[in-house]
Amino acid sequence: MRFFFYGTLLDGSDNPVARDVHALLSPLGPAGVRGALHAVPDTNGWFPALLPGDGLAQGRLYETRPHFSPADLGRMDAYEDFNPARPDASLYLRREVELSDGGTAQAYLFNQPLPPGSMPIAHGDFRRWLDESGEAAFSGLREA
Repeated sequence: MRFFFYGTLLDGSDNPVARDVHALLSPLGPAGVRGALHAVPDTNGWFPALLPGDGLAQGRLYETRPHFSPADLGRMDAYEDFNPARPDASLYLRREVELSDGGTAQAYLFNQPLPPGSMPIAHGDFRRWLDESGEAAFSGLREA
């Protein structure tokens, strides 16, 4: 299974879910997907939201190692507030996306209206936006 991450699940992110999951993944390199990327404010920092659009969201591609389990996938889904049994109520949906250079991967796509204060990221790179804006990445923990 392959994943496209573009925000707080990227390797090097400062949250326990990202740190733990990267022990179970192999990095494959930079990647992009078509869409509109936004920065969403939260009391625990900013997080990205990928929506349909004409831009290019920048991120990284990863592949699961053999010991990646359904429980590990469940932990990632819980962190992204994705409930397969109730997708309409989920903050994100995990879906297969087309990579800009070919192939597919699973990605978490924003599933709610953008809240007030959200900002478009024209260049499509959430980490770059954090660096340029001086804002802090989301540091809260959404886990089941």
